[in-house]
Amino acid sequence: MKKIVILVAVIAALFAAYPLVNEGTAGPCAALERRVLTLATREGGAEAVILAALAKELLKAGDGRLAEGFARRHNPDIPAVASCTMNYWRSLFDRDWLLKEFRREFR
Repeated sequence: MKKIVILVAVIAALFAAYPLVNEGTAGPCAALERRVLTLATREGGAEAVILAALAKELLKAGDGRLAEGFARRHNPDIPAVASCTMNYWRSLFDRDWLLKEFRREFR
């Protein structure tokens, strides 16, 4: 039984830590914002260059506030930290979803 509990704890820790480590941030909402920036700049084109420049400045000033607000609006009954982590993981498997949602949210 102890082994199962330890295994579940390790998996949960990896689930929570991966976005932070992968994006080099201190919080999951900041990691989600960086994920959006990364995905948006991969598309290329003039819009991506402008978006990247604006987002880079925003990310310097903020600490995940945009993503936190996004998470609170989309999942009001779940803590923003958990929602940002879940959204980050979802973006790993469905990149287009995250970009579409952020574009719709902030236009």
